[in-house]
Amino acid sequence: MGTPSSEALATVTPDTAEVVGARIGVTEIDSSLLNGLLAMWDSKKNGRRFPAREAISPRDMVNFLRHVTLYRVAPDGSDFEWRVMGDAAVQAWGKNFSGFNAAQLSAVEPGMGDVFRRICASVARRREPLVLRGTLSKGPYEHSGQESLFLPLGPDDQTVDHILSASWYVAKPGLNA
Repeated sequence: MGTPSSEALATVTPDTAEVVGARIGVTEIDSSLLNGLLAMWDSKKNGRRFPAREAISPRDMVNFLRHVTLYRVAPDGSDFEWRVMGDAAVQAWGKNFSGFNAAQLSAVEPGMGDVFRRICASVARRREPLVLRGTLSKGPYEHSGQESLFLPLGPDDQTVDHILSASWYVAKPGLNA
C-alpha cells in the first residue's frame, strides 16, 4: 500500500472524537508504558493532588520520553500549546506539532485542535488524570488502537499550567501500521 506521506495526519474531528478516544478509568489502562508513567507521576506528587512541572525531569522519564507530549495550558485554560513532542508521537501523528496551539492545529487538520482543546480543558478543570482509548486513523494507510494518558502538572493543587501526556499505539490486525 505504500508509506504515508509526512502530511498524512490523523483524522480527528468532533464527529470522530468518540472513535479516537473514549474515556476509561486509570485502573483500565492496558499499556505497561502508561502504567509506568502514571506510577512515576504519582511518586512525584509528594502529598499534593498533582506534581509541579519542575518536579519531573527528563531523567525521571527516560523510559517514556519517546512517547511523551508536554502541553502548556493558557492561564485562563482556554487554549494550549504543544511544547514537546516525542518521536514516537511524531511518527504516530505524521507531524511534529511543537509550538502549535489549537487554532494552528485546526488550520492543518480541521477539528483536531478543538478536540485537543477540550481534552486539555477537561484535565485542567478536573485537575486529575484522563485516559482515552480508541482508534487513530491517519490517511488511507494506517490505523491503530491507542491509549492516551493525560496528567495535570502545576505549581499548586488548584492551578494546572502544563499537561504531560503519553500514548501507546498498537496496529490493528489486518491493517497496515
